[in-house]
Amino acid sequence: MNNPKVFIIILNFNSFEDTKECLISLEDISYNNYEIVVVDNSNSEEDYKKLKSKFSKHNIIRTDQNLGYANGNNIGIKFALEHGAEYICILNADVVVEKDFLKIIVDKLKNDKAIGIAGPCICEYNKRELVQCAGANISLYTGLTKRLYRGYKYEEIEKENKLVDFLGGACFVCRREVFEKIGLIPEIYFLFFEETEFCIKAKKAGYKLTCVTNSKIYHKGSSTISRFSGLSYYFLNRNRVVFIKRNSNLFQKIIFSMYIFIEAIGRIIIRREPFSLIKNFISGFKADRNSIDIASVNKFV
Repeated sequence: MNNPKVFIIILNFNSFEDTKECLISLEDISYNNYEIVVVDNSNSEEDYKKLKSKFSKHNIIRTDQNLGYANGNNIGIKFALEHGAEYICILNADVVVEKDFLKIIVDKLKNDKAIGIAGPCICEYNKRELVQCAGANISLYTGLTKRLYRGYKYEEIEKENKLVDFLGGACFVCRREVFEKIGLIPEIYFLFFEETEFCIKAKKAGYKLTCVTNSKIYHKGSSTISRFSGLSYYFLNRNRVVFIKRNSNLFQKIIFSMYIFIEAIGRIIIRREPFSLIKNFISGFKADRNSIDIASVNKFV
């Protein structure tokens, strides 16, 4: 009997070498019923041409314009749903996988119908014994996240499934029915917090979210923002506010509104972060909670 059909969605943005390494690792996995969809969001057609040439057996889609992480992935998700996907795996381009990562996750989803979304333990690419996260939880009072087992050695963590609030966008596997019930990944963020909201919506809809720690991948992306300027810093801080506006209740919003500016002052004084941090938070409070801020995006890209 065949395994359920899985579509693996990879978003490429000016990162051909990373995407190539990711695809090569995927072509060696033990799961026997999957298709790969690469959505190219790059500034030029160079990556698209190279992907079409080297990986012609996969589905390579070129977008008309870069509207962010969620929009690019949603193009791939729509393609997968239209072509009979039973499960959809969202995978970052800067990831290398273990051969059995997908089989372990799909087996868990098959055996527990209450789980809507599951993901692997994400380890560091350069120090593969170290865990980046094994799922995460978030407070709707502060917008702060806690990544489980961050910095632990993989061999030391408990090899049991962990119920979590959300799974990082580096890799998660979602049932088809979840997309059909709650919709696609929200596109208003451009970068950061979109997968968090998607997972929170799934949880509110009654699905369990689980990190399957026996499944493992390796992620190159930094676990922290190392610079205090630019697109990443702006959207990470702005979108934390937008996320709370869209997903918390009135009491939680009141607590958050008081907390966030106290935190900002502390970060500026103690960590010497720039005063633009406060502007970024204010931008989040002023932002339209239902539309993408293209004007702000265009300042950076």
